Amino acid sequence: MTQKLPPGDPEILHKPVDQLPIIEELSAFMYRMEFKNLKEMLEFSAPDLLKTQGFGYRCLASLLSLLDEHGCIDLLRERDDL
Repeated sequence: MTQKLPPGDPEILHKPVDQLPIIEELSAFMYRMEFKNLKEMLEFSAPDLLKTQGFGYRCLASLLSLLDEHGCIDLLRERDDL
């Protein structure tokens, strides 16, 4: 049975980590943080992710590339909302 996606959400946000075309470093980070998909990880801002052990600039570059490729780069917050 296929999972119904929320309206307007790109499919890539709901793919399981093991199905994402990302570098091993980012995949390992997502597993360690228990993120099931990109949607869960995008609840955090880029600065917060960068402060987290195991998430470096290579992970950020891989994430940005993937989001850009799927037209949803704007979903990664540059900072926390005040």
